[in-house]
Amino acid sequence: MNFQNLQYFLTTAEEGNITRAAERLHISQQALSNHIARLEEELDCRLFVRKPNLELTYSGKCFQKSAAKILDIQRQTAAVIGDINGSRRGELRIGISHTRGQAILPLLLPDFHKAYPLAELSVLEGSTEELEADLERGIIDVLIGFTPFLLESAETRELTREQLFLVAPKALLAQSFGPDAAAVLDAYRGSHDLGLLRALPFVLLKKGDRIRALVDSEFRQQGIEPDVCFETRNIQTAFALASEGMGLTVCPTMYLDSRYTISGQADSYIRQKVEVVPFFSRGNTDVIAIGYNRERYLSQIAKDFIDMSVQKFHALPRCDRA
Repeated sequence: MNFQNLQYFLTTAEEGNITRAAERLHISQQALSNHIARLEEELDCRLFVRKPNLELTYSGKCFQKSAAKILDIQRQTAAVIGDINGSRRGELRIGISHTRGQAILPLLLPDFHKAYPLAELSVLEGSTEELEADLERGIIDVLIGFTPFLLESAETRELTREQLFLVAPKALLAQSFGPDAAAVLDAYRGSHDLGLLRALPFVLLKKGDRIRALVDSEFRQQGIEPDVCFETRNIQTAFALASEGMGLTVCPTMYLDSRYTISGQADSYIRQKVEVVPFFSRGNTDVIAIGYNRERYLSQIAKDFIDMSVQKFHALPRCDRA
């Protein structure tokens, strides 16, 4: 039994399909089947059955838990030995939400790669709930997300604060309110009364996203059931659809300021087609932080990445939107 076979087994168990697992591992289906067969022979038991997809047997489910623990110990031990030897090699696994990677990672990874050119970097994107579970289990080393983290053993350091903004298509406002469009928007800007926009459709992120949860909470507090005409997991898709008049959307500061996003260019075609006003009252902001699990060994590479991330964000100019 070796670590490679354990990783192949776990990947196959996650995918439940030899073809997908082989593609993910960049090996042939036959080679993967041979690895699984040798592992079953060594353990003297069946790990999978076909029904018609691959499913773990009872023995397979028990072995899955043990294999995950073994690989976790192996990774932590390798990190410890690497730090003892002063190696600048190693692995860094970063978790970040679907709606944050495009704006945040270009700020951090290039500089870190220059400092650690031999480090193996990987990024896992998912929902906050999924990523916090991965941080607890050691699937990722650090997590970039909103505070507070629900994981009790999480330690966090603030990166930045951001506010949510309502993105309203000029054409849709004109179509709905005619010559009163500017007055309606000014009234909303002063009151944040979503009732003024009750009749308009919205393009929102899918449920499960932190931004969507905040938006839904605000609607509930104001006693409004929004007309959600479209849902997406991509904040840039929501912004682009809003710019074409499909509906209003809600966008965080980072995507309105980032030079890496289409919505972040103030003079861009799509920005000229929308009005941007605060979604909440002035003082309502969220904290984006980088965190790790204090109950697990944190490699020097991970510590340096955290320090560099904090320094990078603290050096950025703060945007003050009216």
